[in-house]
Amino acid sequence: MQAYRTLVIAVVVVAVAISSFVAGMSYGSYSTALESEKLLASERERVRQLEAELASKQSELNSALNNVERLDALLNESKRLLSESEERVTALQTTLSNELENLRRSNSDLSRRLSEVEARMQRVESQVKTVSQAIPILNQLRGVEALGPDRNATINYWLDIKGLVASFEPALTPSVDRVINNVNGLFDYYEWIGRYPGENASAEAIVQWLFSLPPSYEQYVNAVNQFVDELLTSLASKLSALRDSIS
Repeated sequence: MQAYRTLVIAVVVVAVAISSFVAGMSYGSYSTALESEKLLASERERVRQLEAELASKQSELNSALNNVERLDALLNESKRLLSESEERVTALQTTLSNELENLRRSNSDLSRRLSEVEARMQRVESQVKTVSQAIPILNQLRGVEALGPDRNATINYWLDIKGLVASFEPALTPSVDRVINNVNGLFDYYEWIGRYPGENASAEAIVQWLFSLPPSYEQYVNAVNQFVDELLTSLASKLSALRDSIS
C-alpha cells in the first residue's frame, strides 16, 4: 500500500513536472512568436524603406540617363554645328586667302604701273627740262646778225652760246668751236665792207669789190648755218621723243 502511494505520488509529481514543462514550453513559444513578429515587422519596414530608397535611386538614375541622353544629343548637335562652322571657316579662309592673293597681285601690278608712270614722268620732266634749255640758245641766236666788228664782244657772244649748248646737247659744242675758229671771217667781212668803193665808183670797181668778198666770211657763215642746222635737228629729235613719252 505504501508502495502504491509512493508510486502515485511519483506519478503525480511527474505529471506536474510534465505539465509545468509543457506550460513553460508554451509560454516560451508564445514569447518567441511575439519576438519573431516584431522582427518580421521590422524587416518588412526595412524592406519597404529599401524599396522606397531603391525606387528613388532608380528615379534619379532614370533622370540621370535622360540627362545623359539629352547631353549626348546636345553633344552630337554641337559636333555637327562645330563641323559646319569649321567648314565655313575653312571656306572663308580660302576665300580670304584668294582675295588677299588677288589684292597682292593688284598691289604688285599697281606698284609696277606706278613705278612705270613715275619713271615716265621723270623721263618727261628730264626731256622737258632739256628741251627748255634750247629756248635761251634760240633767243641768243636772234642776235647773230647784229654782231659787229668788236672781236671781244663777238667771241664772248659765241662762248655764251657754247655754255648754253653744253647744257642742252654737249655733242654740239664742237660745232660752236668751229664757229669760233672761223670768227675771223666776220671781221674780214667788216673790213671788206669798209673797202666799198662808194656809189660813185665805176662798175668795174664795184664788180672787183664784190668778187673780193673774203672766203673766210663764207666759211664763218657755213659754220654758223651748220651749227644752227645741227641744233634744230637735235631739238626736233628731242621734241619727237618728248611727244612719244607723253602719248
